[in-house]
Amino acid sequence: MKLLIWTTLLCLSAALSAQQTPATERTFQQYKAEAEKGDLAAIHKLGWCYERGFGTNRNLPESIRWYRRAAEEGHAASQEALGEAYLHGEGVPVEHLEAVKWLTKAALQGRGNAQFELAEYYGGGLQYVNSKYIEAYAWAHLFAKTEPKAAKAPRHEAFVKSIDNQLVDKLMLADAKKRLAELEKELAANLAPKTKAAKK
Repeated sequence: MKLLIWTTLLCLSAALSAQQTPATERTFQQYKAEAEKGDLAAIHKLGWCYERGFGTNRNLPESIRWYRRAAEEGHAASQEALGEAYLHGEGVPVEHLEAVKWLTKAALQGRGNAQFELAEYYGGGLQYVNSKYIEAYAWAHLFAKTEPKAAKAPRHEAFVKSIDNQLVDKLMLADAKKRLAELEKELAANLAPKTKAAKK
């Protein structure tokens, strides 16, 4: 038994130290220096390093602090990470309203994973069809349009089909399609300035 525990501890130690190499520590320090100058991408990467323990010790509260800083400045990946943290209680208490707020911000900037997280949030585990299916349908179909390859994965495809099968009521389906059109319009409006800026 002692040998098994010792072997497990050695394997765990090796796995943890595999991410703490001089190269990863230099990368972490580089992100930290850039983040302290206000670079949003570096701020997000620094949050990721703290979340994963890459080049530094794992520290979820510190990760959340950096994600929040970038999220409040409009960084979509950080908004998604913050929303997921609130949804799953990673480094912060579970707070569905905060999760939906940040995931929605990220989703409307084209983050497919955030779109699908919202679809699952609204449609997952519901025992009967209600107005939440309208949101679930809209986010699931927005995800399918934003990330067509990812949407063909069995998990995603099965989820979309299950939502579609629930919305047999014509009025609810019409409302769901209307909501999808609203989300598409919001997404297009959010992405348009970035496209124009990229062309300049």
